Amino acid sequence: MINRRHTLRGILPLTSMADIAFILLIFFILTSTIDMDRSIPVNLPETETSAGGSYKFFHVWINSSGDIYLRGEKKSEDDLMELARYRAIDNPDVKGLIGAEKGISFSKVNRVMELLRDSGVYNIVLLTKKHNE
Repeated sequence: MINRRHTLRGILPLTSMADIAFILLIFFILTSTIDMDRSIPVNLPETETSAGGSYKFFHVWINSSGDIYLRGEKKSEDDLMELARYRAIDNPDVKGLIGAEKGISFSKVNRVMELLRDSGVYNIVLLTKKHNE
């Protein structure tokens, strides 16, 4: 008779390996520290008065028919460009605030943004209404 050797194959329990890996992952997540404050401390200069108080902002409103208003007065695109250019010369850091009625096409808002940018007003903010939940 022929004697056969019976060898046992080594079987690795993969389920327990996955459990150990998961436990190690949770351990490292819980014990690691997250550095949330990555800001650089800066000492900003202080002033007693704000320079150009009313010249900080350049408010432009667009109604539903596409008319441009500045300080409550209807303006043409040329007038808007000229006034924005003067404001940008007086204060290069002026912010252009654009408000538009609901339903106005974005192409009109984009046109006003281009006019302000061409006039030297580079900081442009689009005004929105807060949604009440």
